[in-house]
Amino acid sequence: MKKKYIRQSNEVQDKTIAFTEIIINATPEVVRTKFLDFEKWSEWNTVIPKIEVKKGNINNLETKPTLNLTLNFGRKNDPAPAPTSPKVYENSPEVFYWGFRWGILNAEHVHIFESIDGGKNTRFINYERMSGPLRSLIMKPEMRENMIAKYNTQNAAFKKVCEAPK
Repeated sequence: MKKKYIRQSNEVQDKTIAFTEIIINATPEVVRTKFLDFEKWSEWNTVIPKIEVKKGNINNLETKPTLNLTLNFGRKNDPAPAPTSPKVYENSPEVFYWGFRWGILNAEHVHIFESIDGGKNTRFINYERMSGPLRSLIMKPEMRENMIAKYNTQNAAFKKVCEAPK
């Protein structure tokens, strides 16, 4: 069964989802290539200024790839390492999805590279969804609003990177 991803803001009914999107004037292939260039994230991304593959190969999910992330959401000790090393669950031309599943708290961070305008441009969707019994304790309204603001800042910076002249 193929995973169903959120593609429109009107699909967000749950207050434990931080959904953002932006139109990027570049093909999905260009956007995805720049997204996967983790070594350059520190040059443009103030929200997740560092991302690296901890183990495995992101192009081979059978190797169970996991990531190390440094997060900067404006908290007291930020930027700081993420409290967990998320696993990569999908890496396809259209979706890059990482997350963790603890049972009592699950998080999925989804990035969608949607082709628009006949493939000339990309609708970049970026969202975080939490589930499990602890989700409402973790994803409080103020945290959700902060995540949305930070992801919008991240998306705007990413758009500039993708649209920069070669």
